Amino acid sequence: MTRPDFGALRARFPTLVERTYFATHCLGPVLDDTLADLDDYRRTLALRTRAIDTWLDRIAEIRRLFARLVGAGDDDIALGPNATACHAMLAAALEPAAGRDTIVTTALDFPSSRYLWQAQQRRGFRVVTVPSPDGIALPAEALARAIDERVAIVAVSLVAYTNGALLRAQPVIAAARAAGALVVLDAYQAAGIVPLDALALDVDALVAGTHKWLHGASNGLAFLYVRRALADRLVPAYPGWFSHERMLDFAADYAPAAGARRFEQGSPSVEAVYAARAGVRFALAAGVDAIRARSFELSDRLIAGADALGIPLGTPRSHAERAGVICLGVREPERAAAALRERAIDVDTRPGTGVRLSAHPCNTEQDCDRVLAALATLR
Repeated sequence: MTRPDFGALRARFPTLVERTYFATHCLGPVLDDTLADLDDYRRTLALRTRAIDTWLDRIAEIRRLFARLVGAGDDDIALGPNATACHAMLAAALEPAAGRDTIVTTALDFPSSRYLWQAQQRRGFRVVTVPSPDGIALPAEALARAIDERVAIVAVSLVAYTNGALLRAQPVIAAARAAGALVVLDAYQAAGIVPLDALALDVDALVAGTHKWLHGASNGLAFLYVRRALADRLVPAYPGWFSHERMLDFAADYAPAAGARRFEQGSPSVEAVYAARAGVRFALAAGVDAIRARSFELSDRLIAGADALGIPLGTPRSHAERAGVICLGVREPERAAAALRERAIDVDTRPGTGVRLSAHPCNTEQDCDRVLAALATLR
């Protein structure tokens, strides 16, 4: 496959043209195609009931695109308003059992996910939170050691939201398989920058969303993949009309749809669907492998420059343990981020992370050098 011309593709992202943008991990830059899709959505608003069939077609299309992104079938995908809701759809259908009542997660998972899984203690689960030994890398070995026959669910992030650390997932999944536990993978920070194949990964469920590396223009849309054999034996605790096997029959009694779609509830946000399509298409057309390779070229340049400036790195160095984010241990990171913003350079920070940067594949070497030069002056 021919590598995309990311330099030429840069023109399709107005933000990348206008700014030195290194915050895709927070809010991905929006495509001009997305703005056109949102104009289309605006035009449908005046149609009211005449727009319903068009909206349903767009909803079915985005479900297909998500399925392609993770190597799944259309019916293996359920739409939700955010990742926490997608986790909740599945969690509510799972029950603790005698001798199998433990949920294993990590201290580096996104707080919203941790809150949700910790709350399952009120339903009879026991929650074990595995710390990171160095506070940087996701603890694959420690996770594998924590999994035994009491574990019902291993709910972990594929990529740490704090610093872009990438979980070496196979040892964890293998340990879960050996113990008979389910694996629920949070891939929100991975989708669009780390290749995903749910079948090859051998996970039971995977959650992701659109407004980071998939360039969605708004919040309000995420998706849940569930392994077909698991989905078909689970009964949703909180179904809705979109999860009915014949949703447009408006039947009196609930009959679950086949596969993961049975976990959907009410109507998804149509605006968020329109805001998401172009970004997923971009990832599929460019190829996530190519996106990842180009991001590494640029992030390696940033790391080398930070090393030369004596700035500590708060992200794993190995490509095998890193996704799209790097964290630089600058002093007073909030002040540094604000100073960079004044220079038209967009980064961000989170407590304990330093300054966070993500190299979009359509960034350039000159963008990287501009950031490094600005950091040098700030020091």
